Amino acid sequence: MKRTMTTVFLGCLLLLSACQKTKEPYFDPIPETPQKPEEPKGEWSGFTLDSTFTNPIMPGGPDPWVIQKNGIYYYTYTQGSKLVILETKKLSELASSQRYDVWTPPGGQMYSKNLWAPELHEIDGKWYFYFAADDGTNANHRMYVVENSSPTPIEGNWEFKGKISDPTDMWAIDGTVLQHEGQMYMIWSGGNAGAAPQNLYIAKMSNPWTISGEKVMISQPDFAWEKNGSAINEGPQVLINPQGRVYIVYSGSGYWSDGYCLGELALRDGGDPMNPAHWKKKVHPVFAVRSESSAFGPGHNGFFKSPDGTEDWIIYHARSVANQGASGGRNPRIQRFSWNPDGSPNFGLPTSLSAQHKRPSGEPFRYIHDKSKWSIAGVSSEEPTDSRLASLLIDNNLTTMWIARYSIDPTEYPDHWVTIDMGETAMVDGFIISQKEGDRKIKELEIQVSNDNANWESLGIFKLNDVNLLRQFIDLSEQKQLRYFKLVPKLGHDSQKQPGLTEVSTFRLNN
Repeated sequence: MKRTMTTVFLGCLLLLSACQKTKEPYFDPIPETPQKPEEPKGEWSGFTLDSTFTNPIMPGGPDPWVIQKNGIYYYTYTQGSKLVILETKKLSELASSQRYDVWTPPGGQMYSKNLWAPELHEIDGKWYFYFAADDGTNANHRMYVVENSSPTPIEGNWEFKGKISDPTDMWAIDGTVLQHEGQMYMIWSGGNAGAAPQNLYIAKMSNPWTISGEKVMISQPDFAWEKNGSAINEGPQVLINPQGRVYIVYSGSGYWSDGYCLGELALRDGGDPMNPAHWKKKVHPVFAVRSESSAFGPGHNGFFKSPDGTEDWIIYHARSVANQGASGGRNPRIQRFSWNPDGSPNFGLPTSLSAQHKRPSGEPFRYIHDKSKWSIAGVSSEEPTDSRLASLLIDNNLTTMWIARYSIDPTEYPDHWVTIDMGETAMVDGFIISQKEGDRKIKELEIQVSNDNANWESLGIFKLNDVNLLRQFIDLSEQKQLRYFKLVPKLGHDSQKQPGLTEVSTFRLNN
């Protein structure tokens, strides 16, 4: 009897030891430390160093995706009716990017409506835009792809290659591509006509537009944190760590839920992506709701490197207000992440909207001119109602604005302008423009410069994006010496005939 009890006791010890050895390691999220701009010194004293940014980087845009090539970032998101690309060299300044509407589906097709979660990939020297779409009925959502052989995705023409489907041809969204050990795979979220549960599937591909075999399920909603709102795994994203290990970071729960979050799968070293047993899921979310940061439902992410390649960053969407559900606007945010001792990613915690973050390494810093000596040297008109005056363009306050007169004797395009006197001659490398909220945003703005307020040089007509309040940077092709500059609105984003602006500044670059 004693021998039996001893054997059982030793067996329990061995089992406990085995459990302890195989217990999944847990690493606390590493919060990002908010940054404060340095105080400029020497020749830059009197300037404000602009080395940080705040989230969100755009007012809206669900399902953000970024790819970079030759120093250029190409950003896309779920616009809904077409495929769009925003081009920029500085992702923290996405509000200043150039927008291109690159492909609109023809009407009356099974892929004409509800274009979701587009992703842009470069494969074998060609560009591929993957997206999910339907004919207006969600149950008909499937994955599709268009191809472009041009050097950049904003050039040339996009050719529709067709539907991407495994033999079951079931409901499918959020397709992404994994290239591993010479084989290409499609990974996506699928279900039964869009009903829960939504699972993650993988299948081999014979080329960028063809699935060549049966699908295999590699993840299903197992835990409570994957079932907020509905039992969903979606938005899979491939992440390869510095040692070459493959991870899939995906979104769990319904996107309309504040509990929408990120989960993680890891492929074992030397594992077969088509073998579900070779994928290990973390039992807890790796990135989740944080009310003190106004980050509700953070998910559907992508990854990118800083311009100099030294930093790893995550881009994701979240809602800024709780309990908004499906109608709540999702906005894109970025933050730097690190790696745990076991090689897995540590995304930290969603950062606060008020926190200042150092720009991605390799983005240039700007020195913003002091405006204490600035004044308005002239204006075509200003609206007296609620004091929408030109002087409010230079008061460092985004809650005030200038609007051209509309209540009495209104002025109309193209007869609008505002002249700013900087108080002294200065060297200028560019301008910072903040659009007002709501209507009357400016689409095309001419900037003229002068040293005497009499003889003017036009620097050109610049396009402004239809975004609220976020700073838009206009980089000049060459540095200019000036005392006066004139803002001349040429065209608006809407039918209003009187434009408005919230704030304008100028800057120098430390070249």
